[in-house]
Amino acid sequence: MDNCYINQLPDDALRMIFESVCEEDQASFHDYSMQNEVQKDRYWDSWYQEYYYDWDNEQESNGPPPSALITAMCVCERWHCLISRTPTLWTVLQVSFGDGAASLEQVRIFLQLSGTHPLKITLLWNDPHNPFHGATRRASPSYDHNPSLPAPVDESVAGAYLVLIILELYAHVHRWREFTLRTTSKTHIRQALILMSCPSVHPANMLEKLHLQLVHSQLDVDPNHHEPTIFPGSASPINDLILFGTSWSWLSPSMFSSHLVNLRIHYCTDDDNGNAATTINVLLQLLGALVNLQTLALELDIDRLLADVMPCIALPNLHYLVIKSGKMDYWVADFFHYVHMPKLRILTLDGVSCDFVLVEIEFEGILQELIRLTKKNSSTSLLELDELHLVNFAHRADPQLLHCLYKQMTSVKVLTLGPGTFDANDAFAIGLLPTPHGPADFPLPGLQTLIVFDIPRDIMRRVVLERLSLADPLEELYYQESDDRTELEEPEEHDIIVPDDWQHQVKKYHRIEFGSLKSDRYCDVVGRQWSYLA
Repeated sequence: MDNCYINQLPDDALRMIFESVCEEDQASFHDYSMQNEVQKDRYWDSWYQEYYYDWDNEQESNGPPPSALITAMCVCERWHCLISRTPTLWTVLQVSFGDGAASLEQVRIFLQLSGTHPLKITLLWNDPHNPFHGATRRASPSYDHNPSLPAPVDESVAGAYLVLIILELYAHVHRWREFTLRTTSKTHIRQALILMSCPSVHPANMLEKLHLQLVHSQLDVDPNHHEPTIFPGSASPINDLILFGTSWSWLSPSMFSSHLVNLRIHYCTDDDNGNAATTINVLLQLLGALVNLQTLALELDIDRLLADVMPCIALPNLHYLVIKSGKMDYWVADFFHYVHMPKLRILTLDGVSCDFVLVEIEFEGILQELIRLTKKNSSTSLLELDELHLVNFAHRADPQLLHCLYKQMTSVKVLTLGPGTFDANDAFAIGLLPTPHGPADFPLPGLQTLIVFDIPRDIMRRVVLERLSLADPLEELYYQESDDRTELEEPEEHDIIVPDDWQHQVKKYHRIEFGSLKSDRYCDVVGRQWSYLA
């Protein structure tokens, strides 16, 4: 290293380089955490009833990215001294089960070298080739024949690694700023939470972000409301909380406090769940304390809001609401009726599965509640949305109710009619057409951005051109044409004769190519995560 130009750099310059290395490490690990799935088009938060394999849809798995920071320590004595004596480089700890036995040593290094600085911790125990949810592990060609990956282990060995790591980390719980645990094993997450419910010398009074994720094992979630609470004696100022497949009974009510700003809850139950009433009642009580909540994602498959006397809940600062459910007709209308959200501006409804068709008369309850909330009363209404997003929404809507809702939603600027709907989007698009009754009856008069999937060209053309008679051109139109024909079928006659005279009647037109959509998850659709626009 004596003759290397980089060795002539001062320590401050080298530290800046190492800080950049840390940022790249963190970004690589984040990408891995989003993509470490065996099946293509599957994500950690996908709703699946069982962990199945489709060899034709298997993708290559390369294991977690190595820590470039630890590698840099081995280059020379100067680098080792500089890196090991800079505790701020060791404050973001990201560990994967794919690291095997080395994960424990990595944790010890980070804890030692980070000094007394706050810690951001991520533990990924959802190895894609070891589902750990009671199923026998199946052979995987892309994994078992890859010598760079660690040999698969059984659930008990993986659990032992996790217990040792949690014990090491929990001794420093007073330094936790962020903590994320993701696993496919109910046994693993229970082991971790029991350890975290033990008394600690120092309370977790610095913790701001807590993500507990039990993935690909969402069914049969049955909260035990007699569990010990984690972080006893702590007053954690948690502002970002995810409970995915994990019971909220592990958290003390004090964690559902005015500090909480972002909340995401995933909970599935079935018809035979005897604990459902208690579970939902507890959830409603907790929501009632979240006066500063700004974003809420409720991913619930429940039969109904079973409270004997449904309490009125106020979420006075809620700005963004996501409701994802395959049983939306069972409980969403009641939620809209009893929950007061005066500052709600963005609403996303995700029907989960494209093959689930909601009975029209059942969906009318949701439409009626939205109509009630958007009805003007002395120039104001209880709900004034800026954005409405419908994803995987294969539900049928009564045309008259839909028109009434559109007419009252004068503040909506962005509308998404997302994928996964068969032909259900046709009705929602036709509802945008003007009526003979003039401007007072015009649907979504403030609409500026329209994002639509699976709508025939003739309907799309009518929407664009006919709205010009009463409104300015759309600012942006994102359009993916309906693709309900197979490659062997001939194009329908109306597809051939639809003129191309409408695309230039919007200020910015983008055609979404088939296959360019990152996924049909609401976060990717609403976030416009597609790889190619024509």
